[in-house]
Amino acid sequence: MLRASFTVEPSHRLHLGQTFAPLQRGSFDPLFRSVKDVRGQAYWATAREGSTGLLVRFCRESGGGLKAPVSVTLWTDDAGPKASVNLESFARKVPAWLGEDDRWSAFYGSDAWGLLPQRLQTTRAQNPGLRLPAIGLLSQNLIQAITEQRVTGIEAMGGMRALVRQYGLPAPATGEPGQPAGMLIFPEPSVFTGIPSWTWHRAGYDRARSDAIVLYARAADSFERLASAGDVAPLVRALASLPGVGPWTIAETLQRFCGHPDAVSVGDYHLAHHVTYAFDGRRGDDARMVELLAPYRGHRQRVVSLIKAAGISEPRRAARLAPEDHRSF
Repeated sequence: MLRASFTVEPSHRLHLGQTFAPLQRGSFDPLFRSVKDVRGQAYWATAREGSTGLLVRFCRESGGGLKAPVSVTLWTDDAGPKASVNLESFARKVPAWLGEDDRWSAFYGSDAWGLLPQRLQTTRAQNPGLRLPAIGLLSQNLIQAITEQRVTGIEAMGGMRALVRQYGLPAPATGEPGQPAGMLIFPEPSVFTGIPSWTWHRAGYDRARSDAIVLYARAADSFERLASAGDVAPLVRALASLPGVGPWTIAETLQRFCGHPDAVSVGDYHLAHHVTYAFDGRRGDDARMVELLAPYRGHRQRVVSLIKAAGISEPRRAARLAPEDHRSF
């Protein structure tokens, strides 16, 4: 096993819990977990760098402020010749996970900031450590986003966990007392091309979502190379050419892949209602959401993150949407 530890000193205020909140899907997510140990709150994640599977831990000493250093530890069971190189390569990406590239100064200095409702300006003042993380992992984020299309969160999390448990790799056993049980390394994209139809069905996937994942997985290397060039626009055009990958899926992917400050999830089941309620005080649709967010172009996802941080949501009018199980059909 290889292990590396280092410290990151944020150049701005950083709240780990708020920044990492979009990364965890449920309390028992095998890919990202927040746990409390003897030193305070710790955040564990698995990742891939090249062919190397990794386990990562982020933590601050209990009582550390928003500018306190973040302790980072990496582990891998990979003993191949490229493992140490990949470990170093991933370590260089860690500051982006911590929102180091998410700079709000341009937003503060724009006319749009003055148009922002006072409640949201106050929310930012009260939550200065909220950042948009950029974790890379294009294939993992896209496949998870496709999984979440048109289904409840419970269905999406259950389906994804079923596949990751069957085809993923166990995270390194570190011997650390606070390591969460059951963490797994996301499968390589090529694995998804060989999953049989009955396994997709048992995991709760409809044909449209499984087909979209397989189509992407067959060309994943090309998309990863395009993503590594650093220009988002060509990547968006390429992803949009895939059947079954639309604006919502691309936005959800970019929010985590590169911390895109303007990628809004148009087409989301709930988001438009919450955004329009924040501005209008009443329920609205996607068209109205887009209209309301237009003055903030370039920072629209930042505005959405403030609405969520403020706890603004449309009052519930009916029971939650119940999951539908088609696996016995």
